[in-house]
Amino acid sequence: MTTPASPSRFNPFAWLSNSFAAGVALVLPFVVTVWLVWTVVGFIDKRVMPLLPGDVRPYAELVPGTGVIIALISLTLVGALAGNLIGRAFVRLGERFMLRLPLVSAVYGGSKQIFKQVAAPQRTSFKEAVLVEFPQAGHFAIGFITNEDTIDIVGQDDPLVAVYLPQAPIPTSGFLIYAPRSRLRPIPMGPDEALKRVISLGIVRKEDEPDQR
Repeated sequence: MTTPASPSRFNPFAWLSNSFAAGVALVLPFVVTVWLVWTVVGFIDKRVMPLLPGDVRPYAELVPGTGVIIALISLTLVGALAGNLIGRAFVRLGERFMLRLPLVSAVYGGSKQIFKQVAAPQRTSFKEAVLVEFPQAGHFAIGFITNEDTIDIVGQDDPLVAVYLPQAPIPTSGFLIYAPRSRLRPIPMGPDEALKRVISLGIVRKEDEPDQR
């Protein structure tokens, strides 16, 4: 005759530990998000406020985020003015001056290309997420196809695609490689979802993501 299994005893220390871990997992993302937003708003406010007239500055400083609003309005007006004939002439003149400076021209040209991609989401650089055999055979890394028109680099006889391999957890640094598409392994997720895997060091899973419905 088998004896029934005794019910597991309640462990208050394990309950406290699990509850604390669950609380941290729920609250910490909100705290980090609020802190980052507040830091960015404060950074912009501190640099925009000194540009305001002295009689307006005290009232603007009473409302956090006023500098952000002013910066957004100013950028919108600059973009609108740059769209007309006179604005385009000034933009071309400024670009010509920047591109003539030896060191500044490289920085300006690169940053202009990056911000063009940010301002045009329909032309996003990350077209497709794939697995790339890197850094050696049998090891795979998440990569993003950025350009399939590479004739100017590799020629017509060797069709390769440009693949960006971000480094975790900072995806802004990584490697650019040219590989044949046949050597790339498609993965069933979009670029945004794949980028989350890189930033989270592979910890985030599909079931861990919040419901966006």
